[in-house]
Amino acid sequence: MRPPRRRHVAPLLLALPAVLRRAAPARAQGAWPDGRPVRIVIAWPPGGTTDFVTRLYARHLGEMLGASVVVENRPGGGGSIAWRAVAGARPDGLTLLLTENSLATAVPLMPDLGLDVRAAFSPLALLVDYPSVLAVPAALPARSLPELLDAARKEPGAMNYGSMGNGSAPHLYVEVLQDLANMRMTHVPYRGMGPAFTDLVAGRLQLVAAAPPTVLGAVRAGTVRVLAIGTKGGRIPALPDAPTLRELGIDFAYSYWYGLFGPAGTDPAAAARLLEAVRAINALPEVRARFAEQGGVPVGGDGAALGRLLAEEVDRWTAVVREKNITP
Repeated sequence: MRPPRRRHVAPLLLALPAVLRRAAPARAQGAWPDGRPVRIVIAWPPGGTTDFVTRLYARHLGEMLGASVVVENRPGGGGSIAWRAVAGARPDGLTLLLTENSLATAVPLMPDLGLDVRAAFSPLALLVDYPSVLAVPAALPARSLPELLDAARKEPGAMNYGSMGNGSAPHLYVEVLQDLANMRMTHVPYRGMGPAFTDLVAGRLQLVAAAPPTVLGAVRAGTVRVLAIGTKGGRIPALPDAPTLRELGIDFAYSYWYGLFGPAGTDPAAAARLLEAVRAINALPEVRARFAEQGGVPVGGDGAALGRLLAEEVDRWTAVVREKNITP
């Protein structure tokens, strides 16, 4: 019996490393995220508008990227726990931050933050914008914003407005509105917009500046009225009868924006793929309809637009907080 031939085995073994080297780059060059899970961190607990926005995008991102996209709620520290977690993550695009403009308004209020938010993150996409809504109890005699402002001017400090805490966007927005309208109301801080809104409905507050999802149910129930909205755009389908403040002659365009960030230096391929996916998601009829129902306006701005917006807002609210000596 002749022994098995082995003369071809050695050349095959020698060729194997070259074959493996050629195969490895083929996987490495797969489209990001190449099947790896993506984590989106948010700074607030489940149930709020930020959570809704995040989970809506996460679901569609998972479908478009062909990967698992997980939402991680990391509340605490006024947002700083979530911000630090993402800022310290690897910049491979697999750990992301979805946040509203508290990332800008918190900077002057948290001197011990230890984080320059303009340098710690790569802005990736401006997702959606919610107008700020000036809401009053249905029983309030003032039927329009000019009537409310006139009443506040006649008795400075007699009317109350509520917010989710000192230095929060609803607080800062009404502070700016008071300066623009030359009137003065008394600020009542709460631990969240839920308690503040409950007191608005009960008539213990006369005004809140909230995001549309906070007020729409009460508006439809007839317990709250919206006098005006603050936005850079026009009226919104969810509140077609509410004029913009600019229509009323007040240059107030402050809204609640939502953006997607990664750690500084995020992989450009990941950034490009995420922006492409966000724009595709914003074009979906079901997504546009869902946002319209909630009073949101899909944006789909790129990282440069989001970065400019963040820098502008950090400067603006730092000046307001310092001028008015606002503390948390």
